[in-house]
Amino acid sequence: MSKPAKSRRTNILRLSGELGIKSPQVRKRFQNRLVHNIHDALRRAEVDYELHRQWARIDVESDDERAGEILARIYGIKGVVPATRYSWETLDDILDLGEQLYAERVEGKKFAVRARRVGNRDGIDFQSGDVNRQLGARLFDASAGVDLDHPEVVVGVEIREDEVFFLDEELPGPAGLPMGTEGKALCLMSGGFDSAVAGWMMQKRGIDLDFLFFNLGGPAHERGVRDVTKRLCELWSNGYAAKLHVVDLRSLVAEMKQNVRGSYWQLLLKRLMMRAAHLLCVEQGYPAMITGESAGQVSSQTLMNLAAIQQPIPTPILRPLVGLNKNDITELARHIGTFDISASVPEFCALDGGRPVTTCTPDKLDVEEARVSQTLLETLVEKRRTHDVLEMASGDEIVDVEINRVPEGAVVLDLRTHVADNAWSYPDSVHLPFEKAIENVAYLPKEGTYLLCCEVGLKSAFLAEQMRRAGFEAYSFRGGTHALKRHQKKQQTV
Repeated sequence: MSKPAKSRRTNILRLSGELGIKSPQVRKRFQNRLVHNIHDALRRAEVDYELHRQWARIDVESDDERAGEILARIYGIKGVVPATRYSWETLDDILDLGEQLYAERVEGKKFAVRARRVGNRDGIDFQSGDVNRQLGARLFDASAGVDLDHPEVVVGVEIREDEVFFLDEELPGPAGLPMGTEGKALCLMSGGFDSAVAGWMMQKRGIDLDFLFFNLGGPAHERGVRDVTKRLCELWSNGYAAKLHVVDLRSLVAEMKQNVRGSYWQLLLKRLMMRAAHLLCVEQGYPAMITGESAGQVSSQTLMNLAAIQQPIPTPILRPLVGLNKNDITELARHIGTFDISASVPEFCALDGGRPVTTCTPDKLDVEEARVSQTLLETLVEKRRTHDVLEMASGDEIVDVEINRVPEGAVVLDLRTHVADNAWSYPDSVHLPFEKAIENVAYLPKEGTYLLCCEVGLKSAFLAEQMRRAGFEAYSFRGGTHALKRHQKKQQTV
């Protein structure tokens, strides 16, 4: 018995049940967005395809084997059923096709035929049960029998007025709502498991996401966050060109460590992040921000601390992971494809300030926040860098400005306060307080080499990277002035 000639492969899309409960007008808008997202995903992957759409059905024809997996990562699609399409005129045509396609596949195995009619049933002069019984009878002798509950082979048949589709195993999709149907929001991205999963969950609710990264650890930290964000967007952000905003908070952390009690460092850092995110939300028009916080997971995420952090922040803070534990979150990270990269991103939130406060009130945190410059926070947000996520280079191209030597002929810029400067300074160094340096460094001569130092190396690393992007040859001494002092003594004894 010769095999029938195959037509082009078709992916039948099972749409999210949530679309079916919308009003006709809203459903049309949501499905229009879904089609837009499908086009974006397949074109971005350079897949050759044809899309066929009816009111409640979408089929995507493509012989590219990647098409099904790509479609199964688009929000609003509950499942993708790869199928092969044939034309038919009579019931016998369908039975002949089914026998030819499945006789060898059911040999020695238990099977079940599952046929259904869709579309205009008036043009189909037989019932689905007729196909189940008659095709099952044709395949029975070659098989090990029929098992309707646990078949080894499922003969899936979808019958339309002029076409019949023989179905392969369904690929599960994320369901949810098509991205872009619920507007935009800003997702705080640390690079760890939590923030990527939180972003994925809110994308699934139809929200286009841009991302905000607070750099606390320099190039190593940014490399990891870039890679996690890019992976998430490559796999799931279909239909929207996401942006990554990078705000370098190292200089603000250094000021906080100088002026705030260590037990409040973790909590205040989260408050300052929310302040910065709020400024960006106001500027860019994001109506909400999203975090990966989970109740009780760490000290800053106790219920009282979450309330203390949020109390003065006008922009709504959405926490989709608030009720999940770490195992739930890491399993989702594996599912969405970010686990391996997130596992390799260094953790930079541990500030070593001693035992952290776990039951803070908003008033107490307000007192600690007043010790940190809000003007500096605003300056750092203003000086942020913004990348198109899918177009940005891999994190590997980020230059590390930190060194543990003094380059020959380098001008040493000491960024500390006058009080710190009086204690010790590197020979022939130039004192330029950090606040003034941020505003005036562009006026320095670009000839020569600059080595920057500060109390712990955070402010100097931030400014050295700013100078490097402006065309200077600039470096930061790793570990700050204490490390530079030890380096000098070592050089003197050589």
